[in-house]
Amino acid sequence: MAYDDYDRANLFGRLERAITHCRWSCLAYCLLNTHLHLILRTPDPNLGVGMQRFQAPYAQSFNRRHTREGHLFRGRFYSIRLQTDDHLYAAIIYVAMNPVRAGMVARPELWRWSSYAATVGHKPAPSYLDVSAALDLIDPDPITARRRLEAAARDARERDLKSAHA
Repeated sequence: MAYDDYDRANLFGRLERAITHCRWSCLAYCLLNTHLHLILRTPDPNLGVGMQRFQAPYAQSFNRRHTREGHLFRGRFYSIRLQTDDHLYAAIIYVAMNPVRAGMVARPELWRWSSYAATVGHKPAPSYLDVSAALDLIDPDPITARRRLEAAARDARERDLKSAHA
């Protein structure tokens, strides 16, 4: 899905345009080499249209750049409806932990192509990331929310390490 930083920047630029055009709220994202996780709020029923608006031009650009043909994305995107704030919060932690669990970094804030570092305040957030909406799921106070999110990621990492050594 992305071979290098040029591809990744291209992908996020196209994603930003789709988020803006479709009026989505992006609560979290994480791009790995083979797939992308997105947590979105969609006030209008336009997820399919927005994903098409984002994926098709990216795939065409990617294929041109890498002199290849055919599908870039395997089938239709996979989506599930997250029904509760607790489920959204758990999904945000899951998305943040993806590069750690894939063995790409030791801690989630080290993965450049994830929203986690911006959400916890370690780097500036891109314009399309709705940090305040993500933090509001955790606690009304942003400082407390950031601390709780960092603690949850630490706990998930420790559980993963314990289960790997069990």
